[in-house]
Amino acid sequence: MNTTRHATGKHYPSMTHWLSAASSEPRSVRVLWAQGHTAALSNGRLWDAVEVPLALSSLAATYLAYRGRHIGPYLLCGARATAWWLTDPGHGQDLADVEHVKVLPVGCPIIAPAPGTYSGERLWVLPEPPPCPWLRLTSPDALRTAVRDAVRALPRGYRADSAP
Repeated sequence: MNTTRHATGKHYPSMTHWLSAASSEPRSVRVLWAQGHTAALSNGRLWDAVEVPLALSSLAATYLAYRGRHIGPYLLCGARATAWWLTDPGHGQDLADVEHVKVLPVGCPIIAPAPGTYSGERLWVLPEPPPCPWLRLTSPDALRTAVRDAVRALPRGYRADSAP
């Protein structure tokens, strides 16, 4: 099996294996995914997740791309109008002071589909081209700047809890 070295220094044969390793039961996660279900991953094992309203996430991704900054994988849920951005472990707290960003606590479950699938009204966004769109995560500094710029671009009175 061909393995790829992730930024964490470990070798994973695929994004599916890397993501499932964020669970206490990686094989069970892969079985659920193979059956078309979502599965719970655990925040803080391989990455820190921050929750950002979808409207801000879309603008932030646009700003990151425009500035030529790397965009790592992130998870979207249209039904909840939310995105979860992955940053290197231990760096989620770097975004704690950013308006409308919620830093998830270590151990918090993230319900996710398999990469490349849409399930449970959720979808992974993989901006980096194949073969390994998951090798690098989004920089918390770049994400902070992009989200702050996105907040400034929104209409006055925007409230994340009232977003569609």
